Amino acid sequence: MANKFKNDPKKKRYYWLQLKEDFFNQKEIKLLRRIAGGDTYTIIYLKMLLLSLRDEGKLFFEAIGDNFAEEVALSLDETPEDVAITISYLESKGLLEVIEQDEYFLNRVPELLGSESYSAERVRRHRERNKEQEKLQGNGDALQSNTDVTKRRDREDIEIDKSNNKPSIKELTERFNSLWKEYPNKKGKEKAFKSYQKAIKDGVTDETIQQGINNYIQEIQFKRTDKQYIAHGSTWFGNRRWGDEYETGRHDNSQRQSTSNSGVRF
Repeated sequence: MANKFKNDPKKKRYYWLQLKEDFFNQKEIKLLRRIAGGDTYTIIYLKMLLLSLRDEGKLFFEAIGDNFAEEVALSLDETPEDVAITISYLESKGLLEVIEQDEYFLNRVPELLGSESYSAERVRRHRERNKEQEKLQGNGDALQSNTDVTKRRDREDIEIDKSNNKPSIKELTERFNSLWKEYPNKKGKEKAFKSYQKAIKDGVTDETIQQGINNYIQEIQFKRTDKQYIAHGSTWFGNRRWGDEYETGRHDNSQRQSTSNSGVRF
């Protein structure tokens, strides 16, 4: 299915880096530039930020090179030595986090990320053309044209809102952490988070997952399940077990009560 839309421009999304005015005045950047070769390392950092935009700040080691620095160097057309020094500096200043052995996170990206879907980009170009047409039209036609343009913009704004309604990695992390606090066996958090992200992308809601956790906890209490047999968080989220049917005791209690009330009386 992924290949089907690979070359479809309507499925494309455009990304850009929104640097703040004080980017080069940040202490970490100032200190980096003062190091011998610091301007090169700063450019490498910016190129790494751009490289990570599609995955909202994440870079992955795919074992193509001997190590992560060599692999990034191949992507950026920089020397492995310069990239290794840059990575070491970013880690020491907390700008680059090692999530797993093969996954790294540039934590400033979520606040610098700008993106636009194909439809939004098309709407923006359409509006620019409308502005040019309005300049060429007379005063009488301009009034009607402005009304039509306003109506179109209202519809297009709805389209843009829908296309940009993708939660950021920061928002997803906060939502996941709220659910994770409730889950009874907190093992495998990173894998569980990846599974959670995929589920949300597929349309699963936090409410559904929360209800599943509640039902599972009730079954644990009802069956008095030993702690060692409670599913690891990575397993529960990975198998999407919020959709399982759990024995909570509520159905059994109501059934017994119904049987008692319908007994024969003499």
